[in-house]
Amino acid sequence: IDCKYNLTLDGGIGYAAPMAHVDSKGRRLYRLSGFVDFTPVKETDHERIDALLDAARVHLPDLEMIDASACHRPISADDRPLIGPSAKYPNLYLCTGFGSRGWSIGLGSGSLLADQILGRPCDIDPDPYLPARFRWGYR
Repeated sequence: IDCKYNLTLDGGIGYAAPMAHVDSKGRRLYRLSGFVDFTPVKETDHERIDALLDAARVHLPDLEMIDASACHRPISADDRPLIGPSAKYPNLYLCTGFGSRGWSIGLGSGSLLADQILGRPCDIDPDPYLPARFRWGYR
């Protein structure tokens, strides 16, 4: 599991962020992200959140933490996404395992998946991304 930690901070005056959100109390909130852990555990590691908060306080000593979370993102065993028909159920198509790269390769993977589903020639070679490369999952 790819686990990314996030903090929501009360921005106060003078902290700049390109996408500041104002909550119902009128506070300008900012999202601070850091640390990516590869772990088989789904529970949030609060020591990692404390470390991220301590690092932020070096530069923003008066910040107030509003919220903290850990976001778990699926990654594949070989760090390549799974795009295409399931090895066991050919009418089930997968498009998963992107880890932190979902936004950056989403358009290409969507195009590849659409071509596969519609039986069209693929602009991208599908072989490196086919779920069937993991034969252990086929039972």
